[in-house]
Amino acid sequence: MSKLLDKYQGNVAKFLSGTKKMFINGEWVPSLSGKVYESINPANGEVIAKIYEGERRDVDRAVRAARSAFKGPWSTTSPATRSKLLNKLADLLELHSEEFAYLETLDGGITINFSRYGFVPSAIAHLRYYAGWATKLTGDTIPFANGGNVHAYTKREPIGVCGQITSWNIPLLGAIWKLAAPLAAGNTIILKPSQQTSLTTLLLGELIREAGFPDGTVNIVTGSGGVIGEAITSHPDIDKIGFTGSTVVGKGIMKNSSQTLKKITLELGGKSPNIIFADADIDKAIKGSFMGMFTNQGQVCMAGSRLYVEKKVYNQVTEKLVEMAQQMKVGNPLDQKTQMGPLVSKQHLETVKNYIETAKKEGAKVLTGGNTLQGDELAGGNYLQPTILINLDENCIAVKEEIFGPVLCIMPFEDIDEVIRRANLTEYGLASGVWTKDISKAFKVVNTLEAGTVWVNNYLKSDNAIPLTGYKQSGIGAEMGYPGIEAYTKTKSVVINLD
Repeated sequence: MSKLLDKYQGNVAKFLSGTKKMFINGEWVPSLSGKVYESINPANGEVIAKIYEGERRDVDRAVRAARSAFKGPWSTTSPATRSKLLNKLADLLELHSEEFAYLETLDGGITINFSRYGFVPSAIAHLRYYAGWATKLTGDTIPFANGGNVHAYTKREPIGVCGQITSWNIPLLGAIWKLAAPLAAGNTIILKPSQQTSLTTLLLGELIREAGFPDGTVNIVTGSGGVIGEAITSHPDIDKIGFTGSTVVGKGIMKNSSQTLKKITLELGGKSPNIIFADADIDKAIKGSFMGMFTNQGQVCMAGSRLYVEKKVYNQVTEKLVEMAQQMKVGNPLDQKTQMGPLVSKQHLETVKNYIETAKKEGAKVLTGGNTLQGDELAGGNYLQPTILINLDENCIAVKEEIFGPVLCIMPFEDIDEVIRRANLTEYGLASGVWTKDISKAFKVVNTLEAGTVWVNNYLKSDNAIPLTGYKQSGIGAEMGYPGIEAYTKTKSVVINLD
């Protein structure tokens, strides 16, 4: 562990002392029931903290606070002030970035290098990006085609109270994604972090209060998805739902939200195809595809988990990927030398192992990995070797379903039409990749892949200005970029007769 991290352990330990409360109407409050749940360190199975577990009554009081803030102080806050507050929050997050990186790693098993140099800086940049949009929400002046002395225009207005539900795999960044755009647009928020990784979102609540957001603008309610999530998505006084998580849960949210016709944004599951052609820069394709799969233990919705490799280079690519997987350092996520940490929970570890065992029964061959890891340093942790499977087809469960773990499926192909057809044989359509030096070939693949994002000669490169969307059962609506602002505003048309 680095000396730099040692310096901030005391601050985190102080934050973790006592049962963590919910943040409602600018105050830290216990759940009305008094129930608590434990946050478990996935690296060793130890309890990190106890957190109050909310229920529907807690959601009700959070909604009342958000509605009051929306109609009251937040509605009179100017766009320039909203921008200033978001930038202030970014400043505070930057000031406390080491504490957040340490806590993110402690709570979620994310490697410290990825927390420190990836997710925390990305969260800061995301806040600054949408702070800029707060003062740039404009409408249109519309020529009145029917004639007459008429002035017609549109204006953008905030939707209202937003129920935002985040996933466990990127806790801090996921929370910022659910805060920045809606706040910039003038909405108020009830934020529900995953029960498995709630701590950095709660720590963020302290910064939100310090930044000076009006009471009730942001409320954080902790607890189970089945209870809190259902209460949020069915609540009659919540106007908009933003959710990141599985497609199965997303379908339930659509059903709940339909009772009051809530607006929804759903960023759901993926089983993303990644295609390497023989004419690609093979070394770059191998490195990019490896990181595109095993980043964050494969617990990434956009992971390139279905790797299609042209037969001419299939053996070369496969052998190198196996070598890289076998050399990958799996271990304590707080160790700066660690490249892959533990999976988020014992239950998730068992789920991923079951996928591997089922794939083997269906005829798949494990080239490397597939086993849990133990030892003095790893005792009690949810560690799994990076795993590579071959001898698969599109009917195998490992190819069809989102595993959400460090399991890469490699399959050969012969020609472009074949691989496009196979790549699209999925209910998902979140992301995809293609590696080739042939620009015509690249464009053909880009234009025919059924996915919201296509990376060409890279994988997982992102920018706050680039929209994140899902095709098919991978989502509804968009996050990031200007579409992320549009998702949290409604258009009002105004027609004025000047005669």
